[in-house]
Amino acid sequence: MRLDLAAAGFHVAPPQLLTDEEQGGVAIYIDDGQVVVDWLPHARLDRAALASAGNGGTDDEDAVRYYAVRNAMDTALGAIPAGFRYSTRSRPDSLFGHIIGQAPTKPRARP
Repeated sequence: MRLDLAAAGFHVAPPQLLTDEEQGGVAIYIDDGQVVVDWLPHARLDRAALASAGNGGTDDEDAVRYYAVRNAMDTALGAIPAGFRYSTRSRPDSLFGHIIGQAPTKPRARP
């Protein structure tokens, strides 16, 4: 999955928390024995959205940008792996991220 997303042009981020200098990107990690693909916005946008949420600012520009990016990338991260023939399903316990199933193996050509 990591190589297929890199082939699609994504920078695959580490699954740890991002520092100020780090960009966001696709995160691939194991959760409850399942492969999960999710999107991490740049730490700057993430912090700004969290700060505005703490103030109750649902119409805050940072929060609007954050959710616009998260929603768009969540849609893409459901569609792109499916294009590579992986099975995908939304995470039942989260607003974002997809559980990825094994891609089908190619049938062997008959001699």
